[in-house]
Amino acid sequence: MATAIRLRPRLRIRERLSRFSSIRIGGAVEAVVSLSSSEVLGDVLDMYHRGEIPGPLAFIGRGSNILFPDAGLGGTLVRFEHGDGGAGCRWLSGGQVEVDAGLSLPALARDAARRGIGGFEFLSGIPGTVGGAAVMNAGAGNGQWSDLCESVLVATGTGSHELLLPEDLAYGYRTSALLAGADSGEASSGKNSGLLRAVVLSARLRGEVSDPSECLARLSSHLDYRRTTQPLDEPSLGSVFRNPSGGPPGYSAGRLIEESGMKGRSAGGVMVSPRHANFFVNTGGGKASEFLELMATVEDAVQKTWGVILEPEVRVWNA
Repeated sequence: MATAIRLRPRLRIRERLSRFSSIRIGGAVEAVVSLSSSEVLGDVLDMYHRGEIPGPLAFIGRGSNILFPDAGLGGTLVRFEHGDGGAGCRWLSGGQVEVDAGLSLPALARDAARRGIGGFEFLSGIPGTVGGAAVMNAGAGNGQWSDLCESVLVATGTGSHELLLPEDLAYGYRTSALLAGADSGEASSGKNSGLLRAVVLSARLRGEVSDPSECLARLSSHLDYRRTTQPLDEPSLGSVFRNPSGGPPGYSAGRLIEESGMKGRSAGGVMVSPRHANFFVNTGGGKASEFLELMATVEDAVQKTWGVILEPEVRVWNA
Protein backbone atom coordinates (compact mmCIF):
# COMPACT_ATOMS: atom_id res chain seq x y z
CA MET A 1 0.00 0.00 0.00
CA ALA A 2 1.43 3.38 -1.01
CA THR A 3 2.27 5.84 1.75
CA ALA A 4 1.27 9.48 1.34
CA ILE A 5 4.23 11.86 1.36
CA ARG A 6 3.86 14.83 3.72
CA LEU A 7 5.61 17.83 2.21
CA ARG A 8 7.39 20.12 4.64
CA PRO A 9 6.99 23.89 4.41
CA ARG A 10 9.61 25.56 2.19
CA LEU A 11 11.50 28.48 3.75
CA ARG A 12 13.21 31.28 1.84
CA ILE A 13 14.98 34.34 3.29
CA ARG A 14 14.77 37.99 2.11
CA GLU A 15 12.44 37.60 -0.83
CA ARG A 16 10.81 40.40 -2.81
CA LEU A 17 7.09 40.71 -2.04
CA SER A 18 6.52 41.64 -5.69
CA ARG A 19 7.06 37.94 -6.52
CA PHE A 20 3.92 37.07 -4.56
CA SER A 21 1.60 39.82 -5.76
CA SER A 22 -0.45 39.72 -8.95
CA ILE A 23 0.46 43.36 -9.64
CA ARG A 24 4.21 42.71 -9.07
CA ILE A 25 4.66 45.46 -6.45
CA GLY A 26 6.31 45.30 -3.04
CA GLY A 27 9.64 45.50 -1.23
CA ALA A 28 11.48 42.77 0.65
CA VAL A 29 10.16 40.54 3.43
CA GLU A 30 12.37 38.87 6.06
CA ALA A 31 11.21 35.34 5.26
CA VAL A 32 8.69 33.46 3.15
CA VAL A 33 7.25 30.04 3.94
CA SER A 34 5.33 28.27 1.17
CA LEU A 35 2.79 25.58 2.08
CA SER A 36 1.64 22.90 -0.35
CA SER A 37 -1.32 22.10 1.93
CA SER A 38 -3.09 23.72 4.85
CA GLU A 39 -2.43 20.46 6.72
CA VAL A 40 1.17 21.54 7.40
CA LEU A 41 0.24 24.88 8.96
CA GLY A 42 0.97 23.32 12.35
CA ASP A 43 4.58 22.81 11.25
CA VAL A 44 4.87 26.55 10.52
CA LEU A 45 3.47 27.47 13.93
CA ASP A 46 5.97 25.08 15.53
CA MET A 47 8.80 26.73 13.56
CA TYR A 48 7.63 30.13 14.78
CA HIS A 49 7.41 29.09 18.44
CA ARG A 50 10.89 27.54 18.24
CA GLY A 51 12.25 30.83 16.91
CA GLU A 52 13.21 29.36 13.52
CA ILE A 53 11.26 32.02 11.61
CA PRO A 54 10.69 35.68 12.59
CA GLY A 55 7.34 37.12 13.56
CA PRO A 56 4.80 38.41 13.00
CA LEU A 57 3.25 35.87 10.63
CA ALA A 58 1.19 37.17 7.68
CA PHE A 59 -0.91 34.81 5.57
CA ILE A 60 -1.73 35.07 1.86
CA GLY A 61 -2.87 32.95 -1.08
CA ARG A 62 -2.03 34.31 -4.52
CA GLY A 63 -1.81 37.94 -3.43
CA SER A 64 -4.41 38.91 -6.02
CA ASN A 65 -5.97 41.79 -4.06
CA ILE A 66 -3.16 42.82 -1.69
CA LEU A 67 -1.00 45.91 -2.20
CA PHE A 68 2.32 45.30 -0.47
CA PRO A 69 4.38 48.30 0.73
CA ASP A 70 7.45 49.55 -1.11
CA ALA A 71 9.38 49.44 2.18
CA GLY A 72 8.68 45.73 2.58
CA LEU A 73 7.59 43.84 5.69
CA GLY A 74 9.18 42.42 8.79
CA GLY A 75 8.35 38.91 9.93
CA THR A 76 7.36 35.93 7.81
CA LEU A 77 4.97 35.75 4.88
CA VAL A 78 3.12 32.41 4.96
CA ARG A 79 1.95 31.60 1.47
CA PHE A 80 -0.68 28.98 0.68
CA GLU A 81 0.30 27.82 -2.82
CA HIS A 82 -2.65 27.43 -5.16
CA GLY A 83 -3.39 23.96 -6.43
CA ASP A 84 -4.45 22.82 -9.87
CA GLY A 85 -6.31 19.81 -11.16
CA GLY A 86 -7.89 17.72 -8.40
CA ALA A 87 -5.32 18.61 -5.72
CA GLY A 88 -6.94 20.06 -2.60
CA CYS A 89 -10.43 19.19 -3.80
CA ARG A 90 -12.58 16.32 -2.39
CA TRP A 91 -15.93 15.85 -4.08
CA LEU A 92 -18.79 14.40 -2.05
CA SER A 93 -22.35 13.47 -3.00
CA GLY A 94 -25.08 15.91 -3.98
CA GLY A 95 -22.79 18.58 -5.40
CA GLN A 96 -20.82 19.05 -2.17
CA VAL A 97 -17.06 19.56 -2.13
CA GLU A 98 -14.38 20.12 0.51
CA VAL A 99 -11.61 22.43 -0.69
CA ASP A 100 -8.25 23.46 0.79
CA ALA A 101 -7.48 27.13 1.39
CA GLY A 102 -4.71 27.17 -1.23
CA LEU A 103 -6.77 25.80 -4.13
CA SER A 104 -7.07 28.30 -6.98
CA LEU A 105 -10.60 29.42 -7.83
CA PRO A 106 -10.22 28.87 -11.61
CA ALA A 107 -9.06 25.29 -10.94
CA LEU A 108 -12.09 24.69 -8.73
CA ALA A 109 -14.44 26.14 -11.35
CA ARG A 110 -12.99 23.96 -14.11
CA ASP A 111 -13.17 20.81 -12.02
CA ALA A 112 -16.78 21.50 -11.04
CA ALA A 113 -17.83 22.14 -14.65
CA ARG A 114 -16.22 18.93 -15.88
CA ARG A 115 -18.08 17.00 -13.17
CA GLY A 116 -21.40 18.64 -13.99
CA ILE A 117 -21.68 20.67 -10.77
CA GLY A 118 -23.18 24.07 -11.54
CA GLY A 119 -22.89 27.35 -9.69
CA PHE A 120 -19.08 27.56 -9.64
CA GLU A 121 -18.66 29.10 -13.09
CA PHE A 122 -18.31 32.70 -11.85
CA LEU A 123 -15.12 31.69 -9.98
CA SER A 124 -13.31 30.92 -13.25
CA GLY A 125 -12.17 34.50 -13.83
CA ILE A 126 -11.18 35.37 -10.25
CA PRO A 127 -7.39 34.96 -9.87
CA GLY A 128 -7.47 34.09 -6.18
CA THR A 129 -7.65 31.15 -3.81
CA VAL A 130 -10.29 29.52 -1.64
CA GLY A 131 -8.86 31.18 1.48
CA GLY A 132 -9.03 34.67 0.00
CA ALA A 133 -12.52 34.09 -1.38
CA ALA A 134 -13.74 32.89 2.03
CA VAL A 135 -12.41 36.03 3.71
CA MET A 136 -13.50 38.57 1.07
CA ASN A 137 -16.73 36.91 -0.12
CA ALA A 138 -15.26 37.08 -3.62
CA GLY A 139 -17.66 37.48 -6.51
CA ALA A 140 -18.08 38.22 -10.18
CA GLY A 141 -21.14 38.91 -12.26
CA ASN A 142 -24.19 37.62 -10.42
CA GLY A 143 -22.32 35.10 -8.26
CA GLN A 144 -20.51 35.36 -4.94
CA TRP A 145 -18.74 32.97 -2.56
CA SER A 146 -21.54 33.04 0.00
CA ASP A 147 -23.92 31.49 -2.57
CA LEU A 148 -21.86 28.29 -2.38
CA CYS A 149 -20.42 28.27 1.14
CA GLU A 150 -21.78 25.90 3.80
CA SER A 151 -18.92 26.18 6.30
CA VAL A 152 -15.31 27.32 6.73
CA LEU A 153 -12.68 25.62 8.89
CA VAL A 154 -10.19 27.99 10.52
CA ALA A 155 -7.14 27.70 12.76
CA THR A 156 -7.33 30.11 15.67
CA GLY A 157 -4.53 32.04 17.26
CA THR A 158 -4.17 29.30 19.88
CA GLY A 159 -3.69 26.63 17.21
CA SER A 160 -7.10 25.01 17.70
CA HIS A 161 -9.53 24.44 14.82
CA GLU A 162 -13.00 25.92 14.63
CA LEU A 163 -15.82 25.30 12.15
CA LEU A 164 -17.66 28.49 11.20
CA LEU A 165 -21.17 28.39 9.71
CA PRO A 166 -22.83 31.06 7.53
CA GLU A 167 -24.33 32.77 10.58
CA ASP A 168 -20.83 33.08 12.09
CA LEU A 169 -19.31 34.35 8.84
CA ALA A 170 -21.81 37.23 8.41
CA TYR A 171 -21.16 37.56 4.68
CA GLY A 172 -21.92 40.84 2.93
CA TYR A 173 -20.79 42.54 -0.26
CA ARG A 174 -17.04 41.79 -0.47
CA THR A 175 -16.78 41.41 3.28
CA SER A 176 -17.24 38.94 6.12
CA ALA A 177 -16.62 38.52 9.83
CA LEU A 178 -13.27 37.00 8.81
CA LEU A 179 -12.22 40.32 7.30
CA ALA A 180 -13.51 42.59 10.06
CA GLY A 181 -10.54 44.17 11.81
CA ALA A 182 -8.07 42.01 9.90
CA ASP A 183 -4.49 43.18 9.49
CA SER A 184 -1.22 41.74 8.23
CA GLY A 185 -3.02 38.93 6.45
CA GLU A 186 -4.65 37.52 9.56
CA ALA A 187 -8.41 37.43 9.95
CA SER A 188 -10.85 37.58 12.80
CA SER A 189 -13.31 34.72 13.07
CA GLY A 190 -16.09 37.10 14.05
CA LYS A 191 -16.53 35.57 17.53
CA ASN A 192 -15.50 37.05 20.89
CA SER A 193 -16.00 40.59 19.55
CA GLY A 194 -13.29 40.12 16.93
CA LEU A 195 -10.59 39.20 19.45
CA LEU A 196 -10.13 35.66 18.13
CA ARG A 197 -7.61 35.61 15.26
CA ALA A 198 -8.00 32.92 12.63
CA VAL A 199 -6.57 31.59 9.36
CA VAL A 200 -8.74 29.79 6.81
CA LEU A 201 -7.77 26.12 6.34
CA SER A 202 -10.58 24.75 4.17
CA ALA A 203 -14.23 25.16 3.25
CA ARG A 204 -17.24 23.04 2.37
CA LEU A 205 -19.25 24.24 -0.62
CA ARG A 206 -22.34 23.04 -2.44
CA GLY A 207 -23.28 23.50 -6.09
CA GLU A 208 -26.11 22.00 -8.14
CA VAL A 209 -25.84 18.73 -10.04
CA SER A 210 -26.22 19.62 -13.70
CA ASP A 211 -25.21 18.62 -17.22
CA PRO A 212 -21.42 18.91 -17.71
CA SER A 213 -21.81 20.31 -21.23
CA GLU A 214 -24.07 23.09 -19.93
CA CYS A 215 -21.64 23.89 -17.09
CA LEU A 216 -18.68 24.02 -19.47
CA ALA A 217 -20.61 26.26 -21.85
CA ARG A 218 -21.45 28.71 -19.05
CA LEU A 219 -17.84 28.66 -17.86
CA SER A 220 -16.55 29.39 -21.36
CA SER A 221 -19.05 32.23 -21.84
CA HIS A 222 -18.09 33.77 -18.52
CA LEU A 223 -14.36 33.60 -19.31
CA ASP A 224 -14.86 35.07 -22.79
CA TYR A 225 -16.69 38.04 -21.30
CA ARG A 226 -13.99 38.60 -18.68
CA ARG A 227 -11.19 38.43 -21.26
CA THR A 228 -12.99 40.96 -23.45
CA THR A 229 -13.77 43.49 -20.74
CA GLN A 230 -10.88 43.18 -18.26
CA PRO A 231 -7.07 43.38 -18.55
CA LEU A 232 -6.49 39.78 -17.44
CA ASP A 233 -3.17 39.62 -19.29
CA GLU A 234 -1.64 42.57 -17.37
CA PRO A 235 -0.38 42.83 -13.76
CA SER A 236 -3.25 44.14 -11.61
CA LEU A 237 -5.08 43.57 -8.32
CA GLY A 238 -8.50 43.14 -9.88
CA SER A 239 -11.19 45.61 -8.88
CA VAL A 240 -9.68 48.50 -6.94
CA PHE A 241 -12.95 49.89 -5.56
CA ARG A 242 -16.21 48.33 -4.41
CA ASN A 243 -19.31 49.11 -6.45
CA PRO A 244 -21.04 51.94 -4.57
CA SER A 245 -24.52 51.78 -3.09
CA GLY A 246 -25.08 55.44 -3.94
CA GLY A 247 -24.68 57.40 -7.15
CA PRO A 248 -26.65 57.04 -10.39
CA PRO A 249 -28.72 53.83 -10.51
CA GLY A 250 -26.86 50.97 -12.18
CA TYR A 251 -23.50 52.75 -12.21
CA SER A 252 -20.59 50.53 -11.24
CA ALA A 253 -17.36 51.90 -9.79
CA GLY A 254 -15.73 51.36 -13.18
CA ARG A 255 -18.36 53.42 -14.98
CA LEU A 256 -18.12 56.24 -12.45
CA ILE A 257 -14.34 56.32 -12.87
CA GLU A 258 -14.51 56.20 -16.66
CA GLU A 259 -17.13 58.96 -16.89
CA SER A 260 -15.01 61.07 -14.54
CA GLY A 261 -12.33 61.11 -17.25
CA MET A 262 -9.89 58.88 -15.39
CA LYS A 263 -9.50 56.03 -17.89
CA GLY A 264 -5.84 55.87 -18.93
CA ARG A 265 -4.70 58.23 -16.14
CA SER A 266 -1.26 57.32 -14.76
CA ALA A 267 0.91 57.87 -11.72
CA GLY A 268 4.44 56.71 -12.51
CA GLY A 269 4.29 53.05 -13.53
CA VAL A 270 0.66 52.51 -12.47
CA MET A 271 -2.22 53.28 -14.84
CA VAL A 272 -6.01 53.13 -14.83
CA SER A 273 -6.63 50.41 -17.40
CA PRO A 274 -7.95 51.61 -20.76
CA ARG A 275 -9.94 48.37 -20.89
CA HIS A 276 -11.63 48.57 -17.48
CA ALA A 277 -11.46 51.73 -15.37
CA ASN A 278 -11.74 49.88 -12.04
CA PHE A 279 -8.49 48.02 -12.73
CA PHE A 280 -5.09 49.64 -12.15
CA VAL A 281 -2.27 47.97 -14.10
CA ASN A 282 1.49 47.98 -13.54
CA THR A 283 2.97 49.21 -16.81
CA GLY A 284 6.52 48.60 -15.59
CA GLY A 285 8.34 49.43 -12.37
CA GLY A 286 5.16 50.50 -10.60
CA LYS A 287 5.32 51.31 -6.88
CA ALA A 288 2.81 51.06 -4.05
CA SER A 289 3.16 54.81 -3.48
CA GLU A 290 2.13 55.42 -7.10
CA PHE A 291 -0.83 53.04 -6.77
CA LEU A 292 -2.00 54.96 -3.68
CA GLU A 293 -1.47 58.30 -5.41
CA LEU A 294 -3.60 57.15 -8.33
CA MET A 295 -6.28 55.85 -5.96
CA ALA A 296 -6.48 59.27 -4.31
CA THR A 297 -6.68 61.03 -7.69
CA VAL A 298 -9.50 58.75 -8.85
CA GLU A 299 -11.40 59.04 -5.56
CA ASP A 300 -11.20 62.83 -5.74
CA ALA A 301 -12.37 62.94 -9.38
CA VAL A 302 -15.36 60.66 -8.71
CA GLN A 303 -16.40 62.60 -5.61
CA LYS A 304 -16.21 65.93 -7.46
CA THR A 305 -18.06 64.60 -10.53
CA TRP A 306 -20.71 62.41 -8.92
CA GLY A 307 -20.68 63.17 -5.19
CA VAL A 308 -19.86 59.52 -4.56
CA ILE A 309 -17.17 58.38 -2.10
CA LEU A 310 -15.50 55.23 -3.40
CA GLU A 311 -14.47 52.52 -0.93
CA PRO A 312 -11.38 50.39 -1.64
CA GLU A 313 -11.77 46.71 -2.38
CA VAL A 314 -7.99 46.26 -2.54
CA ARG A 315 -6.35 45.49 0.80
CA VAL A 316 -3.45 47.87 1.51
CA TRP A 317 -0.76 46.47 3.80
CA ASN A 318 1.51 48.84 5.69
CA ALA A 319 5.15 48.26 6.58
